Amino acid sequence: MGVNSVFEKSKQFGNLKDDETIVKEVVDMLVSSAEEMTSDRAGIHRTSVSRSDESQDQSLFQNIYQEDVFLIFQELCILSQIEENETTNDQQLRFKLMILGIVHEIFENHSTVIQSSEPCITVIKRILCIGLTQNATLNPNVQVFEKSCDLFVVLLDKFKAHLKPSIEVFFKDIILPILVLDAYSFDQKQIVMKTIEKILTNPQSVVDMYVNYDLGLTSGNLFKLIVEEISKTTVLTGNDYTPSAQKIREREMRILGLGCLSNILQCLVDWWQVCEVQKITSGTDVDDVDSGNQKKTELEKFESVKQLKNLLEQGIQLFSTKPKKGLTFLQENGFVGNSAEGVAQFMMKEERLDKTQVGDYLGDPDEFNSSVMNAYIDMLDFSSIGILPALRLFLEKFRLPGEAQKIDRLMLKFASRYLDCNPNQEIFANADAAYVLAFSVILLTTDLHNKTIKNKITKEGYISMNRGINDGGNIPEELLVSIFNDISKNEIKMKAGATALLRSRVTPGQGSLATDEERRKMAAVEMEAMSQTARSLMESACDTDSHFTPAQHQHHVKPMFEICWAPCLVAFSMGVQLSDDEEECAICLKGLRLGVRASCFLQDRTEKETGEKNVNEKNKKKEAFIKALTDFTLLTHKSSLGDMKKKNVEAIKTLLLIGNEDGEYLEESWIDVMRCMSYLELVQLIGTGLNSNMSHEDDSSLHYVMKATGEIDEETLEIVRESLGDSFSQEVVVAIDRIFNSSSRLSAEAIVHFVNALCQVSREELSHPDAPRMFLLGKVVDVAFYNMNRIRFEWGRIWTVIGEHFNAAGCNPNESVAYYSIDALRQLSIKFLEKGELPNFKFQKEFLRPFEVIMIRNENAQVRNLVVQCCTYLVKAHSSCLRSGWQNIFSVLTHSSGDPSMEIVKNAFQTTCFVIEHRLKHDFSAILESLQDVLKCLEEFACNPNLPGKNTEAIRLIGICAGFVSENSHRIDEDPHRDSHFFKGLSSDQQIWLRGWLPIFLKLSSIINESRSDVRKQSLKVMFEVMDHHGGDFKPEWWEDLFDIVFKIFNPTKIEIHDKDKQEWISTTCNHAMPKVVDVFTKHFSLLSVELLPRIYKQFSDFLQQHNEQLSLCAISCFEWLITRNGERFTESMWTQTIDLIENLFIILPSTTSEFSAIRYELVDSISRFTLGADQNVSGPKNNIPDDGLFIHVSPDSLLRICHVLAQNYKMAKQSTDDGSSLIRLETRSLSTMLSIVLRLLYDIRADKLKGEVSRRVTEVVALSFEGYSTLMSGTNREAYETVVCELLSECNKLPNEMLATLGPDFPSKLCDLVRTVDGQRMRDLLCDLLRRFTCK
Repeated sequence: MGVNSVFEKSKQFGNLKDDETIVKEVVDMLVSSAEEMTSDRAGIHRTSVSRSDESQDQSLFQNIYQEDVFLIFQELCILSQIEENETTNDQQLRFKLMILGIVHEIFENHSTVIQSSEPCITVIKRILCIGLTQNATLNPNVQVFEKSCDLFVVLLDKFKAHLKPSIEVFFKDIILPILVLDAYSFDQKQIVMKTIEKILTNPQSVVDMYVNYDLGLTSGNLFKLIVEEISKTTVLTGNDYTPSAQKIREREMRILGLGCLSNILQCLVDWWQVCEVQKITSGTDVDDVDSGNQKKTELEKFESVKQLKNLLEQGIQLFSTKPKKGLTFLQENGFVGNSAEGVAQFMMKEERLDKTQVGDYLGDPDEFNSSVMNAYIDMLDFSSIGILPALRLFLEKFRLPGEAQKIDRLMLKFASRYLDCNPNQEIFANADAAYVLAFSVILLTTDLHNKTIKNKITKEGYISMNRGINDGGNIPEELLVSIFNDISKNEIKMKAGATALLRSRVTPGQGSLATDEERRKMAAVEMEAMSQTARSLMESACDTDSHFTPAQHQHHVKPMFEICWAPCLVAFSMGVQLSDDEEECAICLKGLRLGVRASCFLQDRTEKETGEKNVNEKNKKKEAFIKALTDFTLLTHKSSLGDMKKKNVEAIKTLLLIGNEDGEYLEESWIDVMRCMSYLELVQLIGTGLNSNMSHEDDSSLHYVMKATGEIDEETLEIVRESLGDSFSQEVVVAIDRIFNSSSRLSAEAIVHFVNALCQVSREELSHPDAPRMFLLGKVVDVAFYNMNRIRFEWGRIWTVIGEHFNAAGCNPNESVAYYSIDALRQLSIKFLEKGELPNFKFQKEFLRPFEVIMIRNENAQVRNLVVQCCTYLVKAHSSCLRSGWQNIFSVLTHSSGDPSMEIVKNAFQTTCFVIEHRLKHDFSAILESLQDVLKCLEEFACNPNLPGKNTEAIRLIGICAGFVSENSHRIDEDPHRDSHFFKGLSSDQQIWLRGWLPIFLKLSSIINESRSDVRKQSLKVMFEVMDHHGGDFKPEWWEDLFDIVFKIFNPTKIEIHDKDKQEWISTTCNHAMPKVVDVFTKHFSLLSVELLPRIYKQFSDFLQQHNEQLSLCAISCFEWLITRNGERFTESMWTQTIDLIENLFIILPSTTSEFSAIRYELVDSISRFTLGADQNVSGPKNNIPDDGLFIHVSPDSLLRICHVLAQNYKMAKQSTDDGSSLIRLETRSLSTMLSIVLRLLYDIRADKLKGEVSRRVTEVVALSFEGYSTLMSGTNREAYETVVCELLSECNKLPNEMLATLGPDFPSKLCDLVRTVDGQRMRDLLCDLLRRFTCK
């Protein structure tokens, strides 16, 4: 209570000065001022008088309470120390324990007071640390040892910033060596392990240790050493012959060691999490950019120092085996200078160099080595000290080489240096005397302290041995006696590493001393040597000031994990594998779990933030931990399932726990977790009922499991069931469900890894040919449900993986798997459709794509029918929600149209009819984007040869679609997709045409080109009905595109086919299509005349070029029909095009056969009818032809061109060698038409300017008519010409007298010639009347 009161008072007053302190400071100031004034007046410089140590100490305190604290604390620290060779009774022991307890309590409760007091810190360094060193290394009492270790833990926690060098000594030279030295008992080693365990529970202390020591260029790698030494304690060393007591001790040490390794991993994870919380709460990631850059710079500095340290340690290690190569390496990396002085200075300062190699190097006769040795020894100051202390100082830094010549060179230089430093000494006559004495001291040390030498040298012998060495004289006997006594008590040895030196001298036979007494002696020697070394190093550490850097950066854990992950993995793996101890296995499984968390949470996050790209290296550690844990579950090793024990069950639980808690970072390692869950479910099936779809009705679950695994017998499965137990089964179900439920909390990247692994293992389940399982397939559905509320981008990435899996599952040859997949897709689709879809997005299309894939790839008709039924359900129940998904629906229906199963085809067609007739009107805007898919579907139904009743119905539905397009044209322009990539920048009219009308006409054209005759007729009918009903709304540019489609019907490649097909195509398609084209042209003449007329005429020419009579007659008939109905509205340009066509047609038609003469005749007849009217006495259609024809609508020039064409046609027929009647008819019909035209032109006032040309044509016709008649003497041919001549004579009789001259001057003589050959009465009468007019004239 008194001690606490003193500390509380000090804490209360803090740094407030009391009255006594203030008075003392004033007096000191006045005295100092007076002394300065006196000195100035006297002009003499005086040295100020030093105050006593007590006054100096008192000046360090601000008040009496601080001084009380210091005095009490100092005394307690002195009392806590056990001096060397001190013997204690029970009362003294209790007193020591009480003092240690008080000091411990002070540190726990009043550490802030101590930390603020520099004198107290000095006491800790100079008294307490040395005392703890003595207590830990010399005192065999376990209680004192334990209390001292507890104090060290508190010092490390609260005063590490002040004790950086001391802490290194504690670890390297006290705590860690105790674990390996036989001199210390098991209890002490156990206490050391518990001490380390306590230290390793504090993340700050652990990371601080790494930052200040492992990253310190001249410090030891404490963290690495601790990990290595602890790892050694976890190794199983016992066997069947090991005593049980020893086994118990080894078990306890293993448990402690495993716990320490587990604590290390826990510290790394906790440190990272603490730093993450600090970043979030402080907002440094967002707001404090400069602070973040500063920390990054600090981290880079640490990493740079670590790299340098690694190079330095590499060089030191190389020096220990090959000194010269080691020095070269160090020089190349800038650690050592190239001069002898630089090498010597490095050897002097670097404590980590191998002392034996240093001695060998210095003693080497090489010139550079000798220079280094000289420089090295010249750095030592032997001034004002005796030769023995000088020799001890000389041999502190290295070990003498074993070769006598090397020792000789070192001793020679030592003697020379000693005399150089002590020129006024009076003991040695010269350097030789000092050399000989120094050599004799070395021999004396070896003789007195080597256990193999039985006959030890005596003091008298040593004195006698050194007589006469001082240039013939003797060394003072007092000096020799002093040397002998000192050496006998205190061996000359290196300052540090004596323990290692001592142990290296133990021969193999002495390593396992036979008697307990010898072991105790050896232990005492080891303990004493270690104590001396530790004390010496601790005293040096007290005088060393070293900056302590508190760890602040979270990324220090990455290199720390690099150091400890492999030892931890080996220790935990071996622990689980080789031990059945429950506690030990529990710690190992916890360690493996922490290893997974550390490798995921630390390694992966660190590499993501620092931008490292080595993915394989990144995942190696995580996969190693997961693989080890997975192996211990035995689930993936079917042959080992019979060996399942409780530890394996716990491993399963641990793996599931990892999946639940650390799933965010598992990435590819999810596959191992998924496989274990899959096998767990398989084992769970033992003794439970199964779906009859998955196995035969007479199969028990046990038989099913045996079938699914393929390698496990019934006995093994029974063992597994007993090992797991019913309670475990429930835990597994809950744990597995929790993993899948929590998938919705995974990040965007993590969920993709999760789903990838899930689908991969599910494929493995489904791939079993005899017993495919759908456990994980069901979980795929669950995961899809759980994650459906994610943002679209994340969901799209998830569905890319899940959708591919459903594609494969839906095509599985097992019907049950396929049925399940399709039904799951249906349920997911309903849920997804309810979420709706914004314009311009395609999520529904991606989501419903598996229906298409299954429909295409699955060979099972029942499965395909189920797909159609699902689509039908979606259409009828959720059509209002469909947007881009309509494309998938119609794609499925399209593929169904050609399915071998008529049931599927009929179901699909019924669904298609339902959509067109009932949904298209209401959902036109939603279906618009899929209109082409709708039309493609109808096209496939129309072209299916196995659907005679459905083909025309499908075409009718296309016509209905056209009606909806017409009604909803404004919606096409308003549709959000109008600005999509394909239609961006188009006008409203272009939008309506390209998205509405054009697809309809393209599909109808496609049906016409590919279907049977009845289907073609129906398609033609619908196509032209659409033009007829809606053409008035079409734009001129639309008609151009439309007739590009229409004229493809008359593609020559379609006509140039086999005769039978050719005749069918001509009769059913061309003969029906061309008149309808003319009808459309007529109805929409004002829109189409300019652009379309040349194309129609071109098509007429193409028809005649085929040299097909039926096609030619069709073209001529359509030509006449077009002219007759539209000629009155023709412009001169159009008539010019018409005459050009007529000329071209006559050129195209061959003239050498009677077959084509009939076609020529029909063409001439058509010209006659539409030019002169239908009242001509000729055969052919006369309906709708004006009585006087279109004569008055045709210009005289065009009429004369027609006459010219007819004349050419007449001459061509006349020149033919064929005497058939068809040619005569062609000749006479040509002449008759020419005659009628030219005679009517005589009366036409429009031809006044062309009277000469008209007269010439009249004369030509008269000549040709008379010539033709006169050349034919008799028969039917003459009769044909008789009609022409009679018509000529009749028309001439009607001419007025003044116009008779136009018949030419030779006309009367030709009439006279005609009298000779005339036969018929009518011709005689007409000829007589005409001659009478000429005679009367």
